[in-house]
Amino acid sequence: MNLERLELFLKIVETGSVSGAGREANLTQPAVSRSLKLLEEEVGADLFDRQGRGLLLTPAGRALIPCARQLVRDSERARLQVQRAVADAYFDLRVGAVDSLGTHVLPSCLSWLKSEHPDLKLKLWMGRTQTLLERVERGTLDLAFVAYSGPPSERAARVGTYGLKYYGARARFATLATVTSELELKQLPVVEIEALPGQPSLIHADADAFAVTQNLSAVKALVLAGLGVGQLLPFMLSDAERAALVCAEQLQHDPDCGIYAVPSFRALSEPEAKIHRALIERVSAQLGSQTSSAKTLASGGR
Repeated sequence: MNLERLELFLKIVETGSVSGAGREANLTQPAVSRSLKLLEEEVGADLFDRQGRGLLLTPAGRALIPCARQLVRDSERARLQVQRAVADAYFDLRVGAVDSLGTHVLPSCLSWLKSEHPDLKLKLWMGRTQTLLERVERGTLDLAFVAYSGPPSERAARVGTYGLKYYGARARFATLATVTSELELKQLPVVEIEALPGQPSLIHADADAFAVTQNLSAVKALVLAGLGVGQLLPFMLSDAERAALVCAEQLQHDPDCGIYAVPSFRALSEPEAKIHRALIERVSAQLGSQTSSAKTLASGGR
């Protein structure tokens, strides 16, 4: 629907006449009349009843008013957003993150980023590493925080460790602290994320009890409830939660597994690059501080 015709239609409504709308828009009366006729042809209905020299809105005309006003407002909003994006050299940031990071680390980092850049539109996807990497390669994400054993791409930068360890409720699984092998671990009810094709699983076919989830947040809830032992990350746990759990410290997770920031291949403006760097640095700093806090608590505060 032609926006200029809608604007002229609204001016006719506001001024009450074609001539008044012409004066407002600095157009001749025939030009306004021609615009109105074309709009009526476009919507397929008369918008005014012509009675003498006056104009009365038809039901179709009255129905068009709120729609026309909304379209004009949306057009103006779009124009302002484009102008702001040109002036700032950025508009939005499309971020992806694995569930654990998206739930326990990114919220405060994104909140800080939003306070620094109030006009920035934040769009967050949470998912598994492989899905996020595919989105980055397709260009539908600008930046993804993923867990991977070694750099997932030449553009990736390591921002923290992904030190998964097995935890269990201290009241039920006190012996977990002495477990040194996965064979021993398999004798306990295991809580784990559903393994993808080709990935190993600690849950054997004749296990008496187990739980399979879709994310680490669910693993955490089930472990805290005492329903089994499962892999968690130190930054997922508060001091009180960590105190209620026991950890299989002697079972080592893949030391090469880390949290990586993977940017899109898209060329960035300098302001965009600055925003990306700021978020990556913020996430890295928060991961570092939380890891240090967890280590201090684990060593008894020494």
